[in-house]
Amino acid sequence: MGHVRRHTEDFDKRGAKVVGILTQDPGHVKEYLKEHSYPFPLLVDYDRSVARAYGVHVKLNLESVNIARNCVFVIDGEGIIRWMYIGYHQADWPDDSEVFAALDSITAPATVS
Repeated sequence: MGHVRRHTEDFDKRGAKVVGILTQDPGHVKEYLKEHSYPFPLLVDYDRSVARAYGVHVKLNLESVNIARNCVFVIDGEGIIRWMYIGYHQADWPDDSEVFAALDSITAPATVS
């Protein structure tokens, strides 16, 4: 999630709130956070209930067991998912410009035709 941390200012200027969700053991997360800080909240989904609800839980595949795929959801102020990206493997993340375009489409003023 370091790439997300590097773009905190870009998210802030768009009025976006970032939340990270981790499926690791809470003890491991706590130890990790002693040396790494994030300017946004990190939630632990150890039982993977959130990952399952969003359709990103992977029980078993060639590279992983019982984890969540890398993913990004852009959710508007009414709680509606407006854009999402679900990675195919553990190094698969969307291009930052795609995420910013999705955010900009939500915050852009409405036009009348």
